Amino acid sequence: MPANQLHPVYHAHACQAGSRVDIDRVLPASLEDADLEELLEKLSEPPKFKERIAPVSTIIGTDVVRGKNWTELMMKSYRVFFRLFNNMAFYLRQAMVEKFDERGMLPFTGFSMDPETLHMMIEMDYEQGENCYGTFLELLKNGIVAPVATTPFHNLLPLADSEFDQRLALRVGLLMHWEEIKQYHDYLDTVGSNTQFILPFWFPECAFTRRTLEILHEEFLAIARKERVNDPHLLILLDTVQVQPTDIDILMKSWNVVKLSEDHYVSVVFRDRGFSDWVTYSNPSVKKLIDRTIAKVDSGLNEREVDYCWAHYEEIEALTFTSKSTMNYDQKITKLAQLSYMPMSADMFIRRKMDGSFGRASHEPQEISLKDNTAWTDWHTNPTLGRWEGVLDSNAYFKLVDMHRPYTRRTRGGKIVEPGPQAWKSAWVAARRTITTAVKGDITTLEGGAIGVLAELCEAKDRKTTERNVQDFLIYWSHAHWREIFLQRDLSEADVDVQALCDQYLFRGSKKEPTEEEYTIAAAAAQAYYFALDSHKSFATAYENMDSRLTYQSAVMTTLALCNMIAVYNWLDKMGEAKKMFELLKTELLKFHEAYDRYQLAELGVTRQEWEESLKSQVEESQLNVVERASRRVAARHLKNLGYRKEFTKEDEHLTTNCGHVWSQEIENTNYKWENKLFCGLREE
Repeated sequence: MPANQLHPVYHAHACQAGSRVDIDRVLPASLEDADLEELLEKLSEPPKFKERIAPVSTIIGTDVVRGKNWTELMMKSYRVFFRLFNNMAFYLRQAMVEKFDERGMLPFTGFSMDPETLHMMIEMDYEQGENCYGTFLELLKNGIVAPVATTPFHNLLPLADSEFDQRLALRVGLLMHWEEIKQYHDYLDTVGSNTQFILPFWFPECAFTRRTLEILHEEFLAIARKERVNDPHLLILLDTVQVQPTDIDILMKSWNVVKLSEDHYVSVVFRDRGFSDWVTYSNPSVKKLIDRTIAKVDSGLNEREVDYCWAHYEEIEALTFTSKSTMNYDQKITKLAQLSYMPMSADMFIRRKMDGSFGRASHEPQEISLKDNTAWTDWHTNPTLGRWEGVLDSNAYFKLVDMHRPYTRRTRGGKIVEPGPQAWKSAWVAARRTITTAVKGDITTLEGGAIGVLAELCEAKDRKTTERNVQDFLIYWSHAHWREIFLQRDLSEADVDVQALCDQYLFRGSKKEPTEEEYTIAAAAAQAYYFALDSHKSFATAYENMDSRLTYQSAVMTTLALCNMIAVYNWLDKMGEAKKMFELLKTELLKFHEAYDRYQLAELGVTRQEWEESLKSQVEESQLNVVERASRRVAARHLKNLGYRKEFTKEDEHLTTNCGHVWSQEIENTNYKWENKLFCGLREE
């Protein structure tokens, strides 16, 4: 049977929100009496976080997977997924040669995994004697899946505090994935398919603005020049809701490009949200999955011998939605290959279009226009970033609060339907931005926060050099923050040591001999910056209820960022600056319930009753809202030795870490078996 012109394109992505409740260290009040060698060693290591215990299990095919919490459950599930991919490759590798006349295996899907998840995988392999990360790398090296780059922290880049934060996240993402992309292209060389160096890229939540794309393209070209890559090409993956009005059928089947300048274009492959949501959430049979895919066959394009695609993207965690999800996934892709529909990654489709081995339509490449400030899973008719900001339309001149999002919660008395007011999101976004902007400082003036501290330490001869050194140091702090990933590459432990990073980047060109105290201060300031970025994970405001592990972790990371900077200012004897940070903690976090007036939520159409409803605690042990519970507990533990003991009680240190579940996502699905369905955590005796 000859190969069909329709090519099903697949992409999966993985990112874990986490279940953090604290960090496993406390910074000293003074550096004078501290063991600086031990402290520097700790700061050279990736931060070790304490996590909530909330046991949960699921069934994946014939495997029962158990985790001490949701994060561990999913990390263990990746082992099952990767084993599945390897098993699928036994048939697909043969089909590539016999049915599609290829010289070897070509990827049947793209796969993106954020750095935090990769790092957790490496750490868990070490702790549990597994080799999940090694298996993942083999999948890439053997062309079974195609690597897709993404950014750390899973931030919505258009909502970043500054353009520098966008650039930092994008550059770090490229640095962390570059080796994978190179190895993948080396493999394509062996099967004669490396006709173009293409970097596929996944924006977290597909959150898009043209400026974000321009920054990514600039950073991509810069690293390509440095690595001496000829004719590099960028590919991004988006949703059809993000394109200006056009014929969706033509869009989905075409090679599409966005024009950045006369000489530069970026390719785009789209998924159709309706189709992908049906595949992911409707639990269709294998027959229906195949029939609906084949229904995309276009006789007109076939007659003209034009190759075309239909793309489906999903979170890899969707393979846990039912016990049959992995079996259906396997059978769907294998059966399509048997029917001579060649499954492939998005970059393979574009690669073949560019080199001419796939037939082109007369309009290809098709130039398109995209909508700014949009994302793939916004839940509004006119998709923007409103879901994450708690408003109906984040592009509106006069913004209005989002409508209620009811959800079902489990209680001792049975199931109840909560109204789900979204008023809390706008307040948390505003409070968090106020804090993290202060913690990080201003890169344009080199003043305030971590940036101001690093600029003073740098002592470069001119402002331009100082700015460069501070920026580079913050970017390459990723080598310490995710050390294990870089140690798997060509770097040694000496390369990712705090002192080595400071000497190479922050103190570059300086004749001074930095002290151990200065190295320590630089490391703690850089860590504060990364904690601030981490607090902006999109998950914190993605779902209906505020009282969840996602918002709890966001508050934890925001508080830890403040605590780091308070410690840094203490060490520098800048007590006034330390006090300003503590006042932010009190005002924005410990008094988060006052944000209704502070951020004038009434102007968004929020009533005080809706505000108070949205803050309600969903655990019996405390009536405090989740932001205050998390921040008060962390601050009490970390600031008591920094002169703030009187500000907290002993009870504050032992506030419960329990919180509400992510009810709509994690409880209603019957394939997830929680030991405790009433709240996320354990009953405290």
